[in-house]
Amino acid sequence: MNLGDAASFGVLAGSAVTNTNLTAITGDLGVSPGNSVSGFPPGTVSGTVHAGDATASGAKADLVAAYNDITGRTPVVTIPTELGGTTRAPGIYNSANGVFGITGTLTLDAQDDPDAVFIFKASTLSTANVSNINLVNGAQEDNVFWQVSGSATLGTFSTFRGNVLALTSVMVGSGATLYGRAFALNNTVTLQGTSNPPKTLVIVPNNPPTTTTLTTSANPSQRGQSITFTAVVSPVTGSLVPQGEVVFKDGSTVIGSGWHDNSGPATFTTSSLAAGQHSITAVYLGGDTHDGEAIVHFAPSRSPELIQTVRTSLWDNSAVPAIPSHIDPNASTAGVKFRATTAGTVTGIRFYKGSQNTGTHVGGLWTSSGQLLASATFTNETASGWQQVNFPTPVSIAANTTYVASYHSTSGFYSVTRPYFNTQYTNNPLLALANGAEGGNGVYKYGPTNAFPTDAYQSSNYWVDLVFTPSGTP
Repeated sequence: MNLGDAASFGVLAGSAVTNTNLTAITGDLGVSPGNSVSGFPPGTVSGTVHAGDATASGAKADLVAAYNDITGRTPVVTIPTELGGTTRAPGIYNSANGVFGITGTLTLDAQDDPDAVFIFKASTLSTANVSNINLVNGAQEDNVFWQVSGSATLGTFSTFRGNVLALTSVMVGSGATLYGRAFALNNTVTLQGTSNPPKTLVIVPNNPPTTTTLTTSANPSQRGQSITFTAVVSPVTGSLVPQGEVVFKDGSTVIGSGWHDNSGPATFTTSSLAAGQHSITAVYLGGDTHDGEAIVHFAPSRSPELIQTVRTSLWDNSAVPAIPSHIDPNASTAGVKFRATTAGTVTGIRFYKGSQNTGTHVGGLWTSSGQLLASATFTNETASGWQQVNFPTPVSIAANTTYVASYHSTSGFYSVTRPYFNTQYTNNPLLALANGAEGGNGVYKYGPTNAFPTDAYQSSNYWVDLVFTPSGTP
């Protein structure tokens, strides 16, 4: 919702603004097309008074446009007249009889979205003495709108949040605090000040802006791997460290939260991200921060999107073969026939290495007919355990299509578990074919160089694997 030039005004009326006793307006004051302003002093205005001038006229035009914009917004949910004691999510609301009132506390829950908008449409609005509006989970005064086709009355010592756009008039009661704006399009805004402090207050929201940056401990990562996301919230100006909750989102879904203050950034650790591309953001929900004896309320902010790539394989690193180094010193290529249930890319090859499987190792990816799609030589190997090599360029594969992942060893002594592929092995979205589904599985070929493996023996698993990234989001 865009208030345009009206945004800098705490009070803007069509015919007149009147005040009695002690009132303070933080922001501009304006009247248009009228020009009557009375009661200042004793009332004070931190900004500029625009009584019937061109600035007020421009602001009034933008105010009318905003009012008409609200009128056309749908869908509208009809709720009870009394808002006190309720919690409302973002949305557009009216009541069956056109009246809204607040006795007690109304809570507006932005549900971790600082851009969430709340619109209430009524013929009249009245708040009881000492009533309150509480904003939680990122809700902001600037995003709360009260469209009133008649008059609005804010009760004595009430705390009100949002922008009142009344077609007729607005009355702000003695000792009330309005965090927002009081607009009366056609007639008068009346301010009832106090005889003694505290003053009646109208405060245009001006929470110090922040920026949020997001980093990850590993990207790309493997499915099941523990990843820590770290969010740093900074003020746009100054050095005071913002305090408050940060939520971490995968798309629109909240996956965790952390606390940010001067003791450190907000962090969230997870090992449950599914394979695929994840659009991760960190959202600072705003918060009160002590600056000496003063309290500064920082505005929310959202980090740029971070694309977290989570890869997957047939087996994780906890999987081990029955025989790590089979007593067979002949050079050979070992492989596994596999499919993916979704399209994606193969970025590399893995295999389990026993301590006797020394020498040079070459990973390969083949079509089911024997066309070599990619190969790479393993480097920086450990003495034993799972090894991985990445292809220079990831290889795209089609869904539900058979491919072969392989590695060649110059020294033999391959790892093996047999039998293994008597039935299909599945680790979604990957599966290794059952022996006999399309010939034998696993497969091998003896020879001094990397070759397409086609032989099979007793449904053996030679512990060859791939690194796969599904296309799109999980």
